[in-house]
Parts: sequence; structure tokens; C-alpha cells
Amino acid sequence: MEGFQTDVSLEEGSCVVKIQGNVSLKNAFALKELIIRQFDEGHKDIILDFEGDVYLDSSGIGAIFNTQKYVTERHGHLKLRNLSRDVMTILRIANLDKHLDIIQ
Repeated sequence: MEGFQTDVSLEEGSCVVKIQGNVSLKNAFALKELIIRQFDEGHKDIILDFEGDVYLDSSGIGAIFNTQKYVTERHGHLKLRNLSRDVMTILRIANLDKHLDIIQ
């Protein structure tokens, strides 16, 4: 997979962004812009859903981390769900799992 695809929907009052594909240096900024756009359109609770085949490199993780900071500073919530075992391992090694809201 070259890039990533998203599907945005509403689920119990939250904006759910389902992500599939590769989030890497080439397109991490596009993901960040998408999340910020959803937030600025009034969706204060956003869930990033990584169910399926999703690859995140350090740029993708950085974009999510920085976007989470943007949302939180504006009294919103950004949650991550369905992270793969590999991504969770990277987050734990970098000690970022304690700074992100990860749900099952």
C-alpha cells in the first residue's frame, strides 16, 4: 500500500476516522490536517480506528501525538483504538502509550 485511506463516520456522538494503509513521512501531514479539520468542524471527540492493515512509522506516530496535543489543548479528546501489536510495542518502547488515550 502506498498511502492511506480514511472513512469518517459518527458513532455514539464521536467522530470516528477509520484508517487503512501506510501512514509515513510522505503523508503524515495529511492525516494531521484531516484530524484538525474534523476537530475544527465541531467534532470535539475523535476516535482514530486502526482496525485492519495499518502501518505507522515514526512520522505517523509523531503526527498523531502532535494532533492529540492540539485537540487536548482545545478541550477535546482524541482516542486511538484497534492498534496492532507492533504499533503498541513501538508506543510502549517510546513511552508514548502513557501520553495517548488508547481504548480497546
